[in-house]
Amino acid sequence: MAETEGGVGQPNIDLFDPATQEDWYPAYRELRDNHPVYRLPGSDLYVLTRYEDIMRVVRDPKLFSVEHERLGGDLLIKHEQAREFYRENGLGKETGVGRWSPLSTDPPRHRKYRDLVDRFFQGRALLDARPLIEQLVDELIDGFVTQGEVEVVSAFAEPLPVTVITSLLGLPLEDIPQLRQWSAAWAAPFARGLSLEQEMEVARQGVDFQNYIRDVANERRRNPREDIITHLVQARYDDERPLTDHEIASIVDHLYIGGNETTTFAIASGLWLMLREAQIYKALIANPSQLPTFAEEVLRLESPTQGLYRTASADTEIRGVPISKGATIHMRFAAANRDEAVFAHPDKVDLGRKNASRHLAFSKGEHHCPGAALSRLEQVIAYERLLERLPNLRLTPGANDFTHWPGFVLRALRHLHVSFD
Repeated sequence: MAETEGGVGQPNIDLFDPATQEDWYPAYRELRDNHPVYRLPGSDLYVLTRYEDIMRVVRDPKLFSVEHERLGGDLLIKHEQAREFYRENGLGKETGVGRWSPLSTDPPRHRKYRDLVDRFFQGRALLDARPLIEQLVDELIDGFVTQGEVEVVSAFAEPLPVTVITSLLGLPLEDIPQLRQWSAAWAAPFARGLSLEQEMEVARQGVDFQNYIRDVANERRRNPREDIITHLVQARYDDERPLTDHEIASIVDHLYIGGNETTTFAIASGLWLMLREAQIYKALIANPSQLPTFAEEVLRLESPTQGLYRTASADTEIRGVPISKGATIHMRFAAANRDEAVFAHPDKVDLGRKNASRHLAFSKGEHHCPGAALSRLEQVIAYERLLERLPNLRLTPGANDFTHWPGFVLRALRHLHVSFD
């Protein structure tokens, strides 16, 4: 193999090994230092781990497309039978489109869809959402405040964001158990390597989710409310036509998963990072104004979404490594977030870090996460109220193994037990 800036030879790293996934960071360091453009063996998929290279990709949506299937890139749903089930049974059956997201399209279409939803996650909408978030946080804490110990993932980190996004979208709160099941199925392919049987179950659940959203949308047409789904059924794409049911369902399921899974993972990881180092906890108790920076450091160090994909729309190169048209680029955000060329002492929580928000946990550029500001708000409020209401907060001795669910894209603690006075 010719020597290039992309590295020499093949590193002894298996990114799909659960042991690697449990502690990604040695692998990231090896790739970032010696193989920053790493081609997965036997594939046309290139893993990027340096901040500079990933920023080049996210800033050029014309060359690096999110429309993978159109360009022959790596498919999220691998088995044709599962994709066919989506096409034939889902809301896109009239157009032959299966699972997709209008919020993951290329410009100029992408901006036209984003313009329909961005205002619900910015500015005034966040001010309006704050009382709801504060109320939910306190209600959840009320449920365990007298117990002295709690498993925080199931009792707090999971129900908070899912209740917030369910409320904002306008879905019935009593449907949350079913919605969480659909959410888990929607996210399952990101773990990679699903069997045909598993993908077929994902497709069946996905179609059920689409039909459910369609039914809610039809009800909102009859009885409008102040929620996102009502807005979508009344909106017009590019000021020309109403959205189809498939477009509405595909926007809503994207927002729903993005609005709860990653925030859950971030809050749990944040408490873990906060409590495993006594000086961090003490500093935040003494100066809660540092909590926004702490939240950014959590997102940087324990990125809930470890990376996402683009497909090359033309032949190109990165660091001298040829990338052919149709090849898949995997941007490893979590590796770039520890790039010492950008972040000093990158493996440490630094409450004084001036550039903490430069992390890529929510991506950057055209496809920056629409719900990033909402997620940040939920995290900061959660930390504020937990620190205020749970004195002497600490990890429960002997109750934690600090292991994560295996997966190639998402990073989530299985559980986290904490104690308090």
